[in-house]
Amino acid sequence: MTVRSVGFVALHSCPLLALGEEKAGGMSAYVLGLAGEFSRRGIAVKIVTNEHTKTHKSDPFGGNFEVFHVSSAPFESRPDGFSAHGPDWAERIASEIGGDCDVIHTHYWISGLTGAEVSRRLDVPHVTTFHTIAAVKEQAFGGGAEPAARHEAEREIARCADGIVAWTSFESDALVSMLGADPERIAVAPIGVDAERFRPLDRHEARERLGIPLDAESLLYVGRLDPIKGADVLLRALGLMAERPLTRLRIVGGEVDADYAARLRGLASELGVADRVTWVGLVSNDELPWHYAAADMLVVPSHSESFSIVAAEAMACGTPVVASNVPGPASFIEDGVSGRLVTAGDAPALASAISKLLDDGELRRRLSEGALEAARGLTW
Repeated sequence: MTVRSVGFVALHSCPLLALGEEKAGGMSAYVLGLAGEFSRRGIAVKIVTNEHTKTHKSDPFGGNFEVFHVSSAPFESRPDGFSAHGPDWAERIASEIGGDCDVIHTHYWISGLTGAEVSRRLDVPHVTTFHTIAAVKEQAFGGGAEPAARHEAEREIARCADGIVAWTSFESDALVSMLGADPERIAVAPIGVDAERFRPLDRHEARERLGIPLDAESLLYVGRLDPIKGADVLLRALGLMAERPLTRLRIVGGEVDADYAARLRGLASELGVADRVTWVGLVSNDELPWHYAAADMLVVPSHSESFSIVAAEAMACGTPVVASNVPGPASFIEDGVSGRLVTAGDAPALASAISKLLDDGELRRRLSEGALEAARGLTW
């Protein structure tokens, strides 16, 4: 079929928010990046998403790109609210997207069931991307069980979707074994990186821009402050590097979980590294490449990752990455060639990998070159 118009249903968060604002994270980056690529190819894009209080640029890609906001308040009133209110919202969303849509693409379980009903009302195919799978998340990280309604919804979405976009072969296998998806309906396609924005920049200029001394050892963390992202593991690793008192860590990201963010600050003080950590907060997409360029390495200490778009972005900037050896990063990082992979949650192993990379400038150079080569296969 020829696709001229795509309707995105992304009710979790508005993709036009700055990363780290409200619930905007990697999912928002993916939705906006994919929508932008469709738009650049002349395919009209309509996104229905969650309303919010922040301001944003309303039309980043020109006249063939539209965003419609709906209130998610009824959804949030009960754990199974998404399925309970699906039909009502499906009617409104279908009217916003319009009858000229050729395919519906939903994002995350929150949107999947409603999007399936939208596709039926518009009589067009329904393609979905899960972003994360509850059962995989629970297996990888014992941070609490996901709602039963989510498990049920994901199984239903996997069975009824006309197509599923998985980012890795691991995710594809999990969709089949855990959710009963038809493997013939799954396409594996990694997340794309905006190669025009994320590219090598001058390291000296980047450090001067951010006020980082040229001779400093600078580690970078980018992501929301959420327990599954493992920032506490990175702080513990920094605490084990007492022989490197000049090593600094910059943490870029929004405080989605305020309690966890407070615990992180307390942990930094407890470990005696508070004066070596800079809490940068939110950074715009345009500024983020300068942070990658200024760092000696990006550290991704997550307990679970479906992909890790920040690792891919850093690699496209030529910045070495040290990441947890979990299916997402491991799908595009080759240990010792395009980055380093360490056991998730193992602070001593993480500290050792970071220290060895800081000590070996030649290895950093080789990993930078390997990262750039690997990133060439991760464009939209």
